[in-house]
Amino acid sequence: MSFNLANIHVADLTGMVVTTGNRAIGSGSFADVWKGIYYAQPGHNYTVAVKILRPWLLSDMRLARKTIRKILREAKVWSTLNHPNVARFIGVCYQEGMGGNRIPRLVSVFYEGRTLKENLAHIHGDHQRLKLLRQFFSGLAYLHRKKVIHGDLKPANILLDNSFNAVLTDFGLSRVLEASGFTTSNIKAVGTLRYMARELMNPTYPTITAPLPTVQSDIWSAGMTGLEILSGTMPYADKNGDAELIYCIGRGEIPNWSLYRRVSSGTWSMLTACWANDGMRPAISELIRYLDNNYPGLQ
Repeated sequence: MSFNLANIHVADLTGMVVTTGNRAIGSGSFADVWKGIYYAQPGHNYTVAVKILRPWLLSDMRLARKTIRKILREAKVWSTLNHPNVARFIGVCYQEGMGGNRIPRLVSVFYEGRTLKENLAHIHGDHQRLKLLRQFFSGLAYLHRKKVIHGDLKPANILLDNSFNAVLTDFGLSRVLEASGFTTSNIKAVGTLRYMARELMNPTYPTITAPLPTVQSDIWSAGMTGLEILSGTMPYADKNGDAELIYCIGRGEIPNWSLYRRVSSGTWSMLTACWANDGMRPAISELIRYLDNNYPGLQ
């Protein structure tokens, strides 16, 4: 069933959220994340994460309007999601900007455990890694059932809650299938090259705009993310620089198993299925079924 994002309204928290500390706790390409306090009502204050756009994106009026539309679109997509393995969105607070623009800041639950990327080196048990992988897959399966494409899956976009459970975050590159109310296009591919599906950087049918992420490209990225979760080593660990990555991925190369010997042969086969040609990759439900059949007790 299709739905109209233009009709989705998010909670306005203007005047109820303040940032704390003197530096961001996380950074992305276009925004920084700060710790903050949400004053929900007298006597009820909550620690939150506040996503704040980089100032340079707001220095030009045209760019500012485009960026504001983009982050509000992210807020609307995120506000429709409710799952234990997806970070919980709370609302938007606005700041006055240049030319009378109201600059939105996205407010979400604060996760003390920080990102999975930051924690991987400290996780020594294979069972714990498999459990986190299962939780990551569960969150992605929920998104795909909701027809939401994440578009930038990687360990840095997975947070850990207070119980050390994995939760997906950062929906800045997400899109919704069968949704109306907005358009999405980019001149060049966006995402993180080391985790990006080959068809996004080397499309079969080149066009003026870059190809959009799909369920199948999410599966490719899920496989690369899973590889790093299980091994603690980033994909294509022997490749340095964007040019080398683009060249080898465009040629159809996948990571070298000899660099990831912590990954068993069966699980390696599951991951390599994610890196098959576009249209031949398994659904996320199949990946979950493999884990449940071969490693019971992860749920």
